[in-house]
Amino acid sequence: MNIRRKISAIAAVLGIALLAAAPAGAVTKDEMDRARAVTAQWYLRWVNNGSDYLDNLNPKSMADLEGQLKEKEKENIKAFKNAGMPSDYASWDKDKVVEYWSATFFQAKGLDEKGKGARARVKKKLLALNFTDPADMPKETPAEAAPELPATGAPADTAKKTEEAPSMPSAEQVIDQTNAAESAVAADTIDDSASVSKKESGSGTWLYVVALIVLIGVVVWLVIFASKTMQNSSKAAKDLEDDDDEPTAEESRRSRRNRRPEVRKEEVEETTASTSAYRSGSYSGSDEEILREKFARKLAAKDEEIHDLRREINDLRNENLRLSEDRDRLASDLKMARRELESDSTRIAPAPAAAAVPAEESRPARRNPAAREIYLGRVNSKGLFVRADRKPVEGKSVFVLTTTDSYTGTFRVLQAGATVDMALDNPDYYLAGGCVAPDINDTAEADGIRTISSGTAVFEDGCWKVLRKAKIVYE
Repeated sequence: MNIRRKISAIAAVLGIALLAAAPAGAVTKDEMDRARAVTAQWYLRWVNNGSDYLDNLNPKSMADLEGQLKEKEKENIKAFKNAGMPSDYASWDKDKVVEYWSATFFQAKGLDEKGKGARARVKKKLLALNFTDPADMPKETPAEAAPELPATGAPADTAKKTEEAPSMPSAEQVIDQTNAAESAVAADTIDDSASVSKKESGSGTWLYVVALIVLIGVVVWLVIFASKTMQNSSKAAKDLEDDDDEPTAEESRRSRRNRRPEVRKEEVEETTASTSAYRSGSYSGSDEEILREKFARKLAAKDEEIHDLRREINDLRNENLRLSEDRDRLASDLKMARRELESDSTRIAPAPAAAAVPAEESRPARRNPAAREIYLGRVNSKGLFVRADRKPVEGKSVFVLTTTDSYTGTFRVLQAGATVDMALDNPDYYLAGGCVAPDINDTAEADGIRTISSGTAVFEDGCWKVLRKAKIVYE
């Protein structure tokens, strides 16, 4: 019952705060301008690959961005500005702003095709952008509930400080403001010449009503949650006693995962003691909180075990990928060796029966050349790798090719941290020419690239050319 009272009190305070902040949810003009500036920044970055100075900018507005641009970007931004800007964003929220600038905007005509590759980066940057906290935004006061002006002779700065001072309205003030807003709506219905401020007060009343409905739902949910929590606490206490009978299996599992069994055993003993006190009737409110803390610690330990298991799965997955690539390479070597053996056997004429000599002795032994790796750049529109190096070059090498004859080979995405980040930032530019994926531009939540099936390439006219693209997935 004490928990229910606390939850009800917290819900009431949250409800009052929600009512006070309800009208301040729209996107401001400055926030929209900042989102537009971020979009322009990365659009220009993708249009001109040599504009790496843009990576270090943090524009607050379009004016701020344009003041830091070089001549090339000042020319490129004209197409961006010609695409226009929506005028109905006053009712948008952050999600709507992110959706517009990272997707809808890039469908406008006249934009550079290379610049459209910045959509994923724009989405990531806008999601990380902090919009103005509603508590920091100025609140409009209805005409009927306007605060009293300072008395005659009072200093103007004193009145200004009074208006700017933030305060939490009481429940009586919220009710008075709601009644005043409803009166404004009624007066507006009777008198067609009502002022614009009264109409805004009427719309604010509906926001209050919606907020009250949401608050009621939250209170009901909190009460239900409190009841279930009490039931789960009793059940958890019983489960802890039952689990205490089988310490050997639990300790073995902990030792396999490099845990600290002595610490966890002490925690279980303390939890069991608290549980026994609860079942014997000597369980107090403070003991209940202790049991909750112990139970929370056990849940946290389980979460750590799950995290370690996921890490082991990732390690096994990477090992499996490496073995698959080795298997493909060995299969390619075997195929080349068989091809050479068949070619050699057709060139050897049969010797007379009387002087038959084993084929192995009739020709010098041939040694299969060792496989070597070549580091390739991105693939251009003609299917050609733009560069090839003996060693990986940071910022340039994207793929690694394995070959035994320097004419054919298999390639995969280079697993270097800088290469992966570069490819995820602009997959259409670095990966699309040599890879296929379910959605090659969907890299918003990805932090890794895995090659499922290696691609094949052939050396022609002094360049490596793609025969079959590699299959990849994002992780």
